[in-house]
Amino acid sequence: MTQRTFETLAQAVEAYYEELRRFVRRRTGSAVLADDVVQETWIRAKATKAEMPNNARAYLYRIAGNLAVDHLRRVSAQEKTVVDAGATEQVACPFPAPDVALASRQELAILTEAIETLPRKCRTVFLLYRGHGLTMREIAERLDISEKTVEKHIARAMVHCRRRLREAGRNV
Repeated sequence: MTQRTFETLAQAVEAYYEELRRFVRRRTGSAVLADDVVQETWIRAKATKAEMPNNARAYLYRIAGNLAVDHLRRVSAQEKTVVDAGATEQVACPFPAPDVALASRQELAILTEAIETLPRKCRTVFLLYRGHGLTMREIAERLDISEKTVEKHIARAMVHCRRRLREAGRNV
């Protein structure tokens, strides 16, 4: 198999997006978590100042795999301990802890506001991609723009959302 060459890791994530998503989904059993992990992989790839690795695909698999494990550890740590007559057993709580739920609602509000402030075309592209799950090619065809333009709009929206979260004190 010939290795593809990329100028940036973010381009590599976009090229291997579906492949990484399937990999994380198999590891975690969750399509939603897979989307989030690959999104976080893209964000980390976009933000890195590191040199381009020799095997970008393997490097991205490592990042995505580590992020998936980190998430599963966080979920495991949120399990509740129930004490009954001196015996302790682990019981998984089906709902997030109140502080986690509040933080999630706050982040959702921040992201909603950030998305609303995007330029119209950029917002439309981003919502079709993340909200409706269309591929970059499908969006390009639907809006009669190039895939490269779609890619730039998505990148711009992601950077904008991340900046807004950081401004609000979130560690992303």
